[in-house]
Order: sequence, then C-alpha cells, then structure tokens
Amino acid sequence: MIRVRDLIVRFDSVTALTMPALDIDQGEHVGIHGPNGSGKTTLMRVLAGLQEPSQGSVLGAPPPGRTVLVHQRPYLLRGTAAENVAYALKLHGRSPAEAGSWLERLGVSHIADRRANALSGGEHRRVVIARALAVEPEVLLLDEPFVALDEEGLETVNAAIAAFEGTIVIAAPDDLHDLDLRTVELQGSW
Repeated sequence: MIRVRDLIVRFDSVTALTMPALDIDQGEHVGIHGPNGSGKTTLMRVLAGLQEPSQGSVLGAPPPGRTVLVHQRPYLLRGTAAENVAYALKLHGRSPAEAGSWLERLGVSHIADRRANALSGGEHRRVVIARALAVEPEVLLLDEPFVALDEEGLETVNAAIAAFEGTIVIAAPDDLHDLDLRTVELQGSW
C-alpha cells in the first residue's frame, strides 16, 4: 500500500500541491483528476520518486524501475518503435524479443519498424505505453495518457489499462474515459 500523508510541494514561494492523505492499495486503479494547476503532474512525480516533497511523506512506493511514470509529454529514443520497447525490456532483464507482442497489444505492431520521429502523436503515445507495460512494473503512473489518441487508440489503451494487474494511477484533467477507477479530485493549488 502507498500512503501519502500531509504532502506539500512548494517551488520557491508557490505551493504546487497540497494533499492531506491518500492511500492506494496494491493492485488498485486510481484516477486523479482536477483542473490545470491542481498538482496532478507534481503528485505523479512525487509518487515516482522524481520530486521530493517539501513537507509530508510518501511511504510504500516501489523504487524507480518497479514504479514507472509515463510523462504528460512522453519521449521516445532514437530508433524504431520496436527498438524503444526492446531497449526497456533489455534494461529490465527481459527478452527484447517480447517487444513485438507488446506493440501488438497496443495495436501498433504495424509500425514496429517505423522510426520514432516519424510517428503520429497517437502512435507515439501508444508505443510509450507499450514500453511502460512491457517491463511489468508494480506501479504504473500515467500522466494524461489519452492525449492525441483517436477512438481506436483510446479503446486499445483502455483495454490495456483494464488488463493491467498492478497498481495504476492515472492523472487527467477531467475525463477518465469510463475506466473502472476510484477517483480522487485535486483542487487548484496555484
């Protein structure tokens, strides 16, 4: 279980996030929503271990590698879609040969040999999510994962999220696309 208590994150004199308490059970799927500036991305960075809180605590979050954050503006490495997924698998001690099956699960196996810089926004997002799921993290943090997805991409990503057995936390401004999630609303801090 991840336990957040009395969490405050400040950047200089600006309070970016205030969260008195949040408990996330192992295997739970949680949606964090709220307006721009409410601290969703900051919370995701804290849960991923990339941002130190100014005050409060986060206990029980697995270390980086077992917790994977897909950023709001995710990046891909140079190379093909398949090479991006294969590289992540290799880093986690898994067979790079599994890359194709993960691209297939996200409905983008047809672009496996396409260079990352030639992908559309939706294809890019689906490859990044395939890469994150492929390493089978304990906790998957998705910051606005539905951006740039068409209807088919949305359905494919939703199915992959629903099938994931680990803990998922999804941050989105408002629409969590009818996923079966416990939702938590953040109010604007800025």
